[in-house]
Amino acid sequence: MNNLSDALHTDILIVGGGMAGGLLGLLLADQGFSVRVLDAGAEPARPQGESAPRVSTLSEASHWLLRHAGVWDRLDPERVQAYASMQVWDRDGTGEVRFSAADAGADCLGWLLENDHLTAALFEAAGEREPLAWHCGAPVEALTRDGDGWRVSAGDQVFSADLLVGADGARSRVRDAAGIPAPARDSGHRALVATIETDQPHGGCARQVFMDSGPLALLPLFGHDGRRCSIVWSAWPQRSDALMAMDDDAFGAALSQATGEVLGAARVVSRRAVFPIEERHASRYQGRSLALVGDAAHVIHPLAGQGINLGLLDAAVLAEELGRARAAGLPVAHATILARYERRRRADNLLMQNAMRGFKRLFERPEPAVRWLRNTGLGLVNRLAPARHAFMHRALGRAGDLPRNAKRP
Repeated sequence: MNNLSDALHTDILIVGGGMAGGLLGLLLADQGFSVRVLDAGAEPARPQGESAPRVSTLSEASHWLLRHAGVWDRLDPERVQAYASMQVWDRDGTGEVRFSAADAGADCLGWLLENDHLTAALFEAAGEREPLAWHCGAPVEALTRDGDGWRVSAGDQVFSADLLVGADGARSRVRDAAGIPAPARDSGHRALVATIETDQPHGGCARQVFMDSGPLALLPLFGHDGRRCSIVWSAWPQRSDALMAMDDDAFGAALSQATGEVLGAARVVSRRAVFPIEERHASRYQGRSLALVGDAAHVIHPLAGQGINLGLLDAAVLAEELGRARAAGLPVAHATILARYERRRRADNLLMQNAMRGFKRLFERPEPAVRWLRNTGLGLVNRLAPARHAFMHRALGRAGDLPRNAKRP
């Protein structure tokens, strides 16, 4: 029996107001659940001027999720960059593969946008959902069991809920409170991110070059006559340290060399930032009256840009399963429903994590035989339409046990 005020009790309490947590809140509120989102950060604000350094690649499945939730139309189209093609190659070999949206029967393969842009749009949409309360500047101080539910202290208030959802990132307090292991695994890479300008326009093409030291992605950005890209340069620590120590001219020269000047000379136009790349995968995605989504459940190498797409799918599948419970008259935290959510998402996420780990290991091996094998493989994929289609099918987010809202109506 909850002895707190009804105003502070909700069906579902989501800790973490990022992209996955925000989308989950909207999808649940639209099904009539009372929902509260607690986030330690400030109120999300739309970025202005130059592109923010942290961007995400959204798949077709994520696009439909956001459209169904009424969020896509809130995005500023001037700050969203679609890409209709992809180019992937081995810098030290001859292997190359190109993907085209036309080959997949799609208008584009994905979209690039700033993380802050999407979070702000989710926050604005939340303001129009009466069953949803989104608290900013509310860091969680304590999480305890409250009968069959949970009690959470944040700021100077105490909240309770029948179901607690951890959407609070790789170092999730919710996951720790539930005693769910998710040990960090050092990938051996650090990711250097920055915005660059190139001599030639990107043409709406996402590019990635593999090197022994790690992959380098050039992701097309909006504006500036199509000459701006966001880069994610994954490399060994000693390589990333050397790159960070360079002045802008030397870094631009190193970047141009690494990409083979695929877009001509490159110049950095923002500050550079670097962060370690750790992989995690929770041993479970659910517990008693508790579920995990997004980075709280899994963190993968960013080389394919799929992290946020997996998190948004987590949110959509969990919302779909909770809606199923509601329709069947079951409690919101019914163990069978939470187990079904875990079963639908954990295997697919693990498959993607292992695939990214395998790609990384394959391309950092310097042996001639391995280099020949991977270049031959890329060439085959490029020549064989079924193989290309299989890769595009996965990249578009069309594979796996998709929730209904992740599909074209």
